[in-house]
Amino acid sequence: MALVPALVVPLKEWTARPGPLEPWAAGYFPSGHTATSAVAYIGAALLITPYVRRAWPMAAALLLTGATATGLILRGWHWPLDVLASCLLCVPLLLAVRRGAARAV
Repeated sequence: MALVPALVVPLKEWTARPGPLEPWAAGYFPSGHTATSAVAYIGAALLITPYVRRAWPMAAALLLTGATATGLILRGWHWPLDVLASCLLCVPLLLAVRRGAARAV
């Protein structure tokens, strides 16, 4: 979770992309909300799945992350590309969590 701002904030400053409802404001790309929710929900699912040995934690995490991303787009806080970029940025972090969880078990 601590690495999410380290990935997202420099990209927000570098791109300075305006938001859908606030064209005068900058810093909407990538979505920090989506990145945080993806790392939190999917990371937690990756950590508990070896102990539960069922598919529901990952399904619930993907559903919650998708709901967060969809809500951000529908409410006009982010463009769809902002949300997609955040999901792709989280892949390396989540792969590291998966690798660490596999070693711990």
